[in-house]
Amino acid sequence: MWVLMLLIAFIFAATTAEIMSTTYTLKLFWRNMQQPPLFLSTIFTYAVIKEYVSRSAQGLSRRLFWFSLPVLLDTLLIFTDSYHHWMRSEVGMVTEAGITGITVQPTPLSMAFIAYDQLFGVYAVYLLTLSVWNAPKYYLRRNILLLTGLIIPVASIFLLPLLKIKITGFTAFVYLPATLAAYFSVFRDPRLSIYPLAKHKIFEKMKDGVVLTDRYDIIIDINAAGMSMLSNITGQGQGRWMGQRIQPLLEQQLELRACYDSRTEGQFEIEAPGPDGTCYGVSLSPTEPDLEATGMLIVFSDHSEKKRYERELLHQATVDDLTGLYNRRHFMRMVQNHGKQAQGGMALLLFDIDDFKLINDTFGHLGGDQALVELSHKIRSLFQDIGVAGRVGGEEFAVCFFAEDELAAYQQAENFRTNLGEYVILLDGGHPIRLTVSIGIAYTERSDVTFEDLYREADEAMYRSKATGKNRVTLSSQPVARIALKG
Repeated sequence: MWVLMLLIAFIFAATTAEIMSTTYTLKLFWRNMQQPPLFLSTIFTYAVIKEYVSRSAQGLSRRLFWFSLPVLLDTLLIFTDSYHHWMRSEVGMVTEAGITGITVQPTPLSMAFIAYDQLFGVYAVYLLTLSVWNAPKYYLRRNILLLTGLIIPVASIFLLPLLKIKITGFTAFVYLPATLAAYFSVFRDPRLSIYPLAKHKIFEKMKDGVVLTDRYDIIIDINAAGMSMLSNITGQGQGRWMGQRIQPLLEQQLELRACYDSRTEGQFEIEAPGPDGTCYGVSLSPTEPDLEATGMLIVFSDHSEKKRYERELLHQATVDDLTGLYNRRHFMRMVQNHGKQAQGGMALLLFDIDDFKLINDTFGHLGGDQALVELSHKIRSLFQDIGVAGRVGGEEFAVCFFAEDELAAYQQAENFRTNLGEYVILLDGGHPIRLTVSIGIAYTERSDVTFEDLYREADEAMYRSKATGKNRVTLSSQPVARIALKG
């Protein structure tokens, strides 16, 4: 923008110098000096509008360099026209309204350069018109002011030959409305004090993904983080999302779609597909809340670390660190919930490792820990599909599962005891050991039985197993009929 302002200022200065010069040679010199900024100002007007309405100015400087090469050639031909006359078929002086200046008759080649230059002005008007149409309501006044100021110098190029206005300096003055419009709509607006010079830098470097859609659900603005997050969620490649519909996201997230379609604000969490557990927070806001047909602002925030932390806290609160089974407190809650789903009987197996102190004394606590871990693996392999298991004491474990009757519960427990007795555990150092367990079973079909009641019966049965020789299964002496576990 500042470059454009300097170019326009130079146009006014050179025009003033042409008017005040007293000789033909000086007037022609200053007329020639006006041509480079006149041509470049149109190209830089396009650049300012492009940067203003676009999400990024990446590559714009390089394009401006290539766009300016014909202007440099045009300038060279104008300054050497007295030798070849390729640009002007006639040059003279004319006095209009008391002002004397240079008048020229351009050649077809010169007109071609002028047409090339004005294409940028026309395209800038087109870009700003689209912005007026798609921009939120609170930008409307500013954009219309900019558009009005821009149309005047662009339209004058086509109207001046028809109006036959030959006053020296008139071309320079048609840039005044555009300059004033830019000043009052951009530089006087505190919300735009950093625009457009740093707009794309802030937008692109945001960690949050920002997506803006229009009233037709077309993505009209998106930053790099938004592209990456949209691709992760939808499973689509890292393609160009600009100008595409937002439907791939909405088709996968029905709850989010309901909020989006109703053009209301909402907060959601979305888990991206894949094993890494990526989770995004999604915020939806209508760009114009009072209108039904409006665009939507979608902001994606990476909640993965937060979710991982929450999962870690949940894991620490519910899982035994050593064995990976549920800890006592969470196992109790799981049994209560498990019982609510039962349609028949439910059994609680309580068991501990026989002579576990001997393992600790012989192989140390590390050997004992390894034995506990191997036992937990065996428990999971046999019970993970039919019940819940937990570590409820030092070497004491429990399993809760549905069973048709006491006999079925007993057979399940006996199957576990037999399998475990055949399982050889190799401790560190290559020492093989076999584990045996003493099991107590509490079975119930009553609705008013609590976990404590079941646990007490299973505990008594387990100690009877130990007292009668260990490595055996014992049923509770007080089985009762059950409908559903009291919860």
